Amino acid sequence: MSQNSEKLGNILETVMSQLGQRRNYHGWQIVKNWPAIVGGEIAAVSRARRYAEGILTVNVASDAWRQELEMQLEHILGKIRSRPGGKAVRKIVLKAGSIMETEDEQYHRE
Repeated sequence: MSQNSEKLGNILETVMSQLGQRRNYHGWQIVKNWPAIVGGEIAAVSRARRYAEGILTVNVASDAWRQELEMQLEHILGKIRSRPGGKAVRKIVLKAGSIMETEDEQYHRE
């Protein structure tokens, strides 16, 4: 990361904190960095889609993968919580379905 982008990140975090949105900022940083957090194999079959009120929603490619990730949730949460701001995530909800669909598409389907 360049020095300028680090400064911008610090400015954003300060502004979000002043607006009372620091937890949301950190939660959405987890969504953005999902592939780097969980690694290639899990990132290939899942997408972090939403963060709200401490809950991270993750779409998973199939029921089989959802079950596999359910068994790894504590490990994944540990990775998340070890990151700056990661303690904003209290819970992960796994939803089987397309990892390519947008959240709007998912809600219209439900």
